[in-house]
Amino acid sequence: MKHAAMAGALLGLLAVAVTGCGGKSTAKPSTSSSSGSSGQKTIAGVTANDHGTKTVSSSAEVEIDDYYFKPTVIQGKPGSTVTLELKNEGSVEHNFSIDAQNIDMNVQPGSSAKVTVTIPKSSALSFYCKFHKSMGMAGALAASGSGGMTGTGGGTSTGTTTTKGYGY
Repeated sequence: MKHAAMAGALLGLLAVAVTGCGGKSTAKPSTSSSSGSSGQKTIAGVTANDHGTKTVSSSAEVEIDDYYFKPTVIQGKPGSTVTLELKNEGSVEHNFSIDAQNIDMNVQPGSSAKVTVTIPKSSALSFYCKFHKSMGMAGALAASGSGGMTGTGGGTSTGTTTTKGYGY
């Protein structure tokens, strides 16, 4: 009996020791980037990983990364055309699509491409990566002064053109 009690006590201590020493964690801590990321928000009816807003005039650079656009909201003069230089700084192929303006541009990792977009006359119009939209890779074009950042976006398109990306 004495040995059984001692064996039970040792097993109990061993179980506590093993539980307490759970091993090295492989999970990486989450970090916030210097981009001002503040999680997700709904923009023009689409859930997006938020990486800021930028007001633009005739051209702007858009960082495409794993799995966001920076800036996420591109504001401009209602009805104006803006040339966006899309720079894929991610590790996989990404895409920039705006259905209402017939834009569908693939961009390989380390490459860039240019597209011309039209800022909607009011409210906001969503853009997204067709490969990673479900992961929150989306954003919006918005008319300056538009308060419609959380509703469904309207917007009409005028004749826009796109340029082909590298290798396409």
